[in-house]
Amino acid sequence: MKKIYVVRHGRTYLNKYQRLQGWSDAPLTEEGIEGAHRMGKALKDQHFDLVASSDLKRAADTRKIIVSENDNWESTKMTQTADLRELFFGYYEAFHDTEGVAAAFKSTKYPRLVDAVKDGYTWQEIGNLFHAADPEGDAESGSEFESRLKRGIDYLVNYDESERILLVGHACVIHCLACIYGGKHLRTDLPKHNEMTVLNVDDNGQVSLEEFGRPMY
Repeated sequence: MKKIYVVRHGRTYLNKYQRLQGWSDAPLTEEGIEGAHRMGKALKDQHFDLVASSDLKRAADTRKIIVSENDNWESTKMTQTADLRELFFGYYEAFHDTEGVAAAFKSTKYPRLVDAVKDGYTWQEIGNLFHAADPEGDAESGSEFESRLKRGIDYLVNYDESERILLVGHACVIHCLACIYGGKHLRTDLPKHNEMTVLNVDDNGQVSLEEFGRPMY
């Protein structure tokens, strides 16, 4: 059985400024760099056959920092894929969270996207709302987002014979993956930067959620 251990990238400046951060990117803050090193130290004694991330710089940088804390970093296999990028907010990329959410939901009910998630909105619904509101029509629909993530997980599952895979992902991605693969009783807040989610992959390639949002340090 394969296992995919999923962690969130370190905190960025767009996180700090409460901006919607999908495919737009920002450097890790000093806190984010330190958090990535702490994550690497927490995982130092665990063996991973493969360490992966999306191709966005904040995730790739976090992946490299985590690996640098391992004594065998030079021989660690690494890969990245665009299929595991964060949700694309299109026209609303880098908008202040409150402003973007108000535009997409056509309401001021939710101060931030996390509040809509806590209220039970699915990623299908959230993606569709941003897509419908986007004047350029560029934002991903919910079905496009979920299909892309499934394709990304299939890529990791079939990459090679690796049994223990570490994936550096994004907040909405991790929560959406947890919902796709078995989050019937999933907590409704987004994963924090110091938490781990675990996916199991059985011998038939079926993926299921083992654990969501376990603090690592």
